[in-house]
Amino acid sequence: MARTRTTRRACARAAAVFTEDTAIPFTRSSAASYASKALSSLGWKGGGINILFTDDAGIKRLNSRFKGRKGATDVLAFDTGDIAVSVDTAKRNARRYGNTLPGELRLCMVHGILHLCGYDDTSAPKRRAMRAMEKRILEKL
Repeated sequence: MARTRTTRRACARAAAVFTEDTAIPFTRSSAASYASKALSSLGWKGGGINILFTDDAGIKRLNSRFKGRKGATDVLAFDTGDIAVSVDTAKRNARRYGNTLPGELRLCMVHGILHLCGYDDTSAPKRRAMRAMEKRILEKL
């Protein structure tokens, strides 16, 4: 099937960023650009992704509804190419690990993108591999 003009235009932008009742310390377009660069560095061929920045209440709802888990988390990734990031949890993690909020949010975006690319952190060896890739991408960008 031939690509239509609409399809090409939709895929031209690798990442779209949305906010839900929460402020982020950078523009949505700069977050989208950062995510697009991370995707490009991984050789992403999966089309566009969506990133939602929300608060703990929002991520709790998503975690419960779609993952069957209770409570807040920093980032959720979905097979649909969607990523949700809790700014509230990222703030706590930034303080806890000595990071800045922008740095922590970038880490969350990269972490979610790696999940979309097939990485997981369900065991210690997989977690180490994922952390190493996160570090490589963060240093590169």
